[in-house]
Amino acid sequence: MNRSFIAGIVAAAGLISFGAYQFANSPATWGRLGIQKNWLDKSDLAPALGDSNGFFKLPNEVEITHGRTHHQAILQYSFDPLLQESMQKLFQSFSPDYGAFVAMDAKTGRILSMVSYSRDPANQKNLALQATFPSASVFKVVTAAAAIEEQKLSANTRLRFTGANHTLYKGQVLNEHPNNRWSRSLTLKEAFAKSVNTVFGRLGAFTVGPEKMAEYAKRFGFNRSIAFDLPIQQGQAPITSHSDAWDLAQKSSGFTRENTMSPLQGALIAAAVANDGVMMEPFVVQSAFTQDGVTLYQAIPKAADHVISASTAWEIRQLMAETVTHGTSRKSFRGFFKGSLKELSVGGKTGSLTGMDPPGKYDWFVGYADGGPHRIAVAALTIHGKQWRVKSSYLARRAFEAFFHDHPVVIRKIADVR
Repeated sequence: MNRSFIAGIVAAAGLISFGAYQFANSPATWGRLGIQKNWLDKSDLAPALGDSNGFFKLPNEVEITHGRTHHQAILQYSFDPLLQESMQKLFQSFSPDYGAFVAMDAKTGRILSMVSYSRDPANQKNLALQATFPSASVFKVVTAAAAIEEQKLSANTRLRFTGANHTLYKGQVLNEHPNNRWSRSLTLKEAFAKSVNTVFGRLGAFTVGPEKMAEYAKRFGFNRSIAFDLPIQQGQAPITSHSDAWDLAQKSSGFTRENTMSPLQGALIAAAVANDGVMMEPFVVQSAFTQDGVTLYQAIPKAADHVISASTAWEIRQLMAETVTHGTSRKSFRGFFKGSLKELSVGGKTGSLTGMDPPGKYDWFVGYADGGPHRIAVAALTIHGKQWRVKSSYLARRAFEAFFHDHPVVIRKIADVR
């Protein structure tokens, strides 16, 4: 029996009921709650929600402890109801073996949608927060950022290499290959869009080096905790100053199962690129208040880190835009840029690899869409066994269409502006 761990949506009394919990439908709702100051902070929320490891268990009311004080709090969540409902229906319709989706406001960190889906009713984990999934070629975003920021590469820098696009062999990575009949060159944005492993393996191993690769992995959320109001597993990228060239090449290209991340982290990576290099702290609890309306907590947008410079983020957007228009996700976005969406700036990175937890073929799309006032970042993950049911890049496309159907695009195209 197919099973999604998300209940239906019902509007009521200025709030949106979503299964067993509610979330604010608009900022005007927050004002009606008489918000004055925060008595609690985000660190108080995660312990109270710690038992909600299945998404469908997110509670409407919890007891929150702050110091020696205990508060019985009603929670409002941050989801966009139409986007949430749309993505739930898509996962139910295509029914991958496993899947997860996260969308967030890149400028504030507000979680707009979170879906965890499994055809196996015994698997009740929130897969959106699980970090056992190989990040695959999505990790090329990290390598590109380090190469651009530290070595002053650009989207149009030409790079020579030998080998096919999606293979990775020691001889092609570790040996210098002069201009011969087997070598060729691509610009950085072309290599990124086509996900050429040898280019990014060599960039990590010889252009960036282990110390800086480890640093940038941490900047983008690997090997550290992420501040969030739900418990989230930590992504891993085991790179050290002692990593040898071949090991570093595998990790820098994403051609390894050792780099792992959660879909939430994937959305954060895209959000930092879309938000001019600033990664915001994500939040899913919009507010908490007592039964008589006294506000205990309201989420306040907060920068987690300045991951990369604005100019580096601009260059990476060129790489990600190329992926959508001419790269590995071009088929999924064919015919997308028309009507009200023709001025939308969209970019992304795909990734695919066979994984073991859960077993199957993993398919990623991590990306962003900028419509001027609204700038969202998404991560879609689907895991397939014997039958491939839907591409993650197609799910991301449908998410952008659903969101911007109700949020007009008024934009200067950020991909064209430094």
